Amino acid sequence: MRLLVSIFCALVFCLCLTGGAWGDSVPIQNASFETTNPLVASCAGPETCLFNFGPIPGWSTAGAGSFEPSSSYFNLPLPDGSILAYTNGGSLSQTLTGISLLANSTYTLSVDVGRRFDVLAANYSIFLYDGASVLCTTSASNGSIAAGSFIDATLSCTTGASVPSGFLGIVLSGDGRQVDFDNVRLDVVSTPEPSVLVLMLTTLGVAGLLFARSRRNHNLQVASS
Repeated sequence: MRLLVSIFCALVFCLCLTGGAWGDSVPIQNASFETTNPLVASCAGPETCLFNFGPIPGWSTAGAGSFEPSSSYFNLPLPDGSILAYTNGGSLSQTLTGISLLANSTYTLSVDVGRRFDVLAANYSIFLYDGASVLCTTSASNGSIAAGSFIDATLSCTTGASVPSGFLGIVLSGDGRQVDFDNVRLDVVSTPEPSVLVLMLTTLGVAGLLFARSRRNHNLQVASS
């Protein structure tokens, strides 16, 4: 019983040392672009097909707008809802006001990127900012995406023990031909400092030694009785 109490205390101690490791989703305004200003322009297709030239509520836009496509442009349904954001060589961005970068954490930014049936390949870029500085970025061509469909593009970066000040920000951009975006997500997972991990492993090792010694003593007592 005393050994079990010791091991239990060691495990509780380890959990405390991790600093309460956790993961969470970071809130993004209008993350799937379903909230729009009036879609006033019509486009070809057997179903409803409307668009506008922006702005997009919750986002800052330049050469971007909202798009409710028909099956002439994409395989339906869309990844999330019925509305997309598009760029024609422009960008859309959002500052996550009140949300600052956390130390010792991994951020994963995900967005569904699409390619219309009738549009040739275009390059796109995804950025995660800390204030005015780029925290991490990735670029690719939607030419690798099957026409009329989407892929889930992701960007991941890990912070150290110290981080600069400033609010997190997201930028999605494309060059030349149209690139379409949907379902933007940002997740953060805390990562314990290396020294904490070492101490945690040491504590578990000590608990293991205590258990092994107790078992050995128990076996010796049984053998001698």
